[in-house]
Parts: sequence; C-alpha cells; structure tokens
Amino acid sequence: MTTLVEREKFGEVVILHIRTNSIDAVSAASIEASCNEMQPITVLNFREVAFINSAGISVLLKFVVKARKAGYKLFAMNLSPHHQKIFKMVEMSRFMPTIEERDLAAYR
Repeated sequence: MTTLVEREKFGEVVILHIRTNSIDAVSAASIEASCNEMQPITVLNFREVAFINSAGISVLLKFVVKARKAGYKLFAMNLSPHHQKIFKMVEMSRFMPTIEERDLAAYR
C-alpha cells in the first residue's frame, strides 16, 4: 500500500505532505489516522491534491474541528484556488487557514 501521508517534523511543527491526487472518505480517514502524533502546529500540504469529493471534505472538516478543540493549530498549504473557495464555503478555512511555505521558514 502506498503511503498517503509523508511526515516532515521540525521543532513544534509537522508538515503532512498528502501524496494522493484525490481525497475521498477513505483517503481522508487515512490522512486523519496519520495525524495521531500531531504537533502544536500541523500543516497539511495539498500540493499533489487535484480533487476532494464531498465525503473527503466532510471527514477533513470533522478532523480539523476535533484537532482545533484539542488545542492544535492547523494550516493548509498549497491549496488550489478552487479548494480555497470550497474550504471557505464549508468554513474549514476558519479552523485551518492557509499558510505560505515562505511563512513556515520562521518556524524552521
């Protein structure tokens, strides 16, 4: 089985590089499972993601809300303009705002 998420950790930050072009309920659940060792600041890198279906959005939204309630700061990176609009519509960007790679440099 291919790894859907590759972890890159430095200090209190972990970047989760999502290694699939499509997020559905199954891959979103796999992404959530790989987040069991979250850091105070967790960044989901969507660079390779071209498609997120409604089931994937639903699972991601539940995960994001749960992580924020647990005190983690979540960010989305390399989100396409289309997905940025969807994240705003479902209010996911409220719990997981976008961050630019250059802004992460401050944490490295």
